[in-house]
Amino acid sequence: MDPESWAGSVNLNTPAAELLRRLAAALPKTGEFTITVFGSAPIQITIDSALVSADVDVFSDFEGLAELVERAGLGENKATFSIQVSSEINFRVGPRWKDRAKRTRIGNCTFVLPHPIDILIAKLSRLEEKDIRAFEIVRAKTGHPTEAELIAELQMAVDLFRPSFAEEQGHDMAENCRRLWPLLYGREIDPRKEIIAPALAKRKAGYGQGGPDHKQELRDALR
Repeated sequence: MDPESWAGSVNLNTPAAELLRRLAAALPKTGEFTITVFGSAPIQITIDSALVSADVDVFSDFEGLAELVERAGLGENKATFSIQVSSEINFRVGPRWKDRAKRTRIGNCTFVLPHPIDILIAKLSRLEEKDIRAFEIVRAKTGHPTEAELIAELQMAVDLFRPSFAEEQGHDMAENCRRLWPLLYGREIDPRKEIIAPALAKRKAGYGQGGPDHKQELRDALR
């Protein structure tokens, strides 16, 4: 897959981008800031400006961001269309996402917009109706991800298929793949055979002899 071929172009004349402009204007005028945008907003900004998004999800190393958003009247308690400040840990995705993200500068802030494939993979953890709609919109606009592309990327992100911790809200990537595949590709999929097992086999081959116990790792992943 050549990710650049369907990454879209940055359109700053969208509702989400306008909210980012307001956020950039509220930042301190000294210093440099980097803020990553995830959720549906990057798809609205790069693929389909008509995509409806209830809010704009962001994270940053700037510790004062959440407080600043509230002071600027951009938080969910003060605005209908708001900025939701989260942690990078909420962006559940594969290891390649930073290499193919787009970056756009507004004032003294660089906004990082993950590639559509990474936005979609992150949505697979939850896969609500709006997340399925995002898959459909990206496919309709770009023809991607193809089935082979999505399988390859999910193999790279195989650790997302591990069971949730007991303390967190459960998610089932394998079950969500089974739900999504007939809608996007018109067939059933067995995630264990087509995604998890091949990925762990590649990992085992990369380690060679004497590496971690991938047979046990595979058994754990297939539970």
